[in-house]
Amino acid sequence: MNKDFKVAWTSVQGKSHKKMEPQIPCQDAFKYDKIKIGGLKRLLILKKPLIFDVSVVSDGAGSSTYSHLASNFCVNRLLELCKSRSLAIEELTKYDFKKEEEKKLILDGWNKLSNDLFNQTRADLLSFGEESGHEPKDLYCTLILVIKTPFGFLSANIGDGRAGYSNGTETRPLTVPFMTFTAGSTFFLIKEGWDKIFRSYVIFDEKVDYYFVSSDGCQEFLIDGSSKGPKTGVYDDILGDNAFYDLNKPFHPFFEGLIKSLNEVNTIEEANSRLSNLIENGFYFINNVQTELKSISDPSLDDDKTLILYYK
Repeated sequence: MNKDFKVAWTSVQGKSHKKMEPQIPCQDAFKYDKIKIGGLKRLLILKKPLIFDVSVVSDGAGSSTYSHLASNFCVNRLLELCKSRSLAIEELTKYDFKKEEEKKLILDGWNKLSNDLFNQTRADLLSFGEESGHEPKDLYCTLILVIKTPFGFLSANIGDGRAGYSNGTETRPLTVPFMTFTAGSTFFLIKEGWDKIFRSYVIFDEKVDYYFVSSDGCQEFLIDGSSKGPKTGVYDDILGDNAFYDLNKPFHPFFEGLIKSLNEVNTIEEANSRLSNLIENGFYFINNVQTELKSISDPSLDDDKTLILYYK
């Protein structure tokens, strides 16, 4: 990982899934890893490769029989593809993002590359379904990709879920979810027409205090719900006047308290335990005092929940 960031993660089964007979497995999946970036010329200049953090989160549809298999397949495959296309990702970091003409090269290059990555993941998911005897409708899942670079972030998504960061002054989104505001109305990678819903983003911001990627099960407490969002227009070409955008702004007080709690412990295992206990049960530890956060322990928030958090 980037040496100045710690990382904590959790993925927990929804409470309603546990109550079913038989139980429904957690339909979320995630992967994070590092990509070493450094062709021969760059290695000669820098003497060492750059290391980019790559995070992938997928949320399987609750109504889709084998969506847990699909989400697991997609996060693994997309991560593999990112590693195999590391030189293409490296090419984008060679441009000077402070020059408008080169900034456009990064934007256009990432849009094409990310589309290729998602398209190949989808093609491989379809092949997996055929080999396994599963219909496409049984393999519905969303997909989010976030890559941290020296100039900011490369990100992309199909469907809902959340990703965002803080630059120390304000919190900002890394992706815009599709139809999160309407239950059961998002879009999935394997469906026809996925490429019309797919979106990619380049965020130019060198100052990053923390960032995260999550499934939509966490959005009620990760995202600021104090006001409605502006009409950003990201999906207007698909939804027209029916497009609606919430604030999509990470809720800083939640992350500020969580990071303080995680920094009280010394190991990844302890940090992950605290994070899991908070996300699954609403129990928050600070100064070794346990508090129940009703906003998380609310029984109505019984969806699967996945969160990857990079922090200092």
